[in-house]
Amino acid sequence: MKYKELQIIKHSLQHYIKRPDATQKDIKTEKRLLEKVTLEVDEMKERYEIS
Repeated sequence: MKYKELQIIKHSLQHYIKRPDATQKDIKTEKRLLEKVTLEVDEMKERYEIS
């Protein structure tokens, strides 16, 4: 995936997790995915010297 696409997914997940009807199981699963995406974004920022 491209950096910009991952950033969009990251921001979408950050907002999606806050929805009122999310169960604890949903939030736990989505937070794990958010952590993976955030890690990938951070690695790409470092690799390509993006600020």
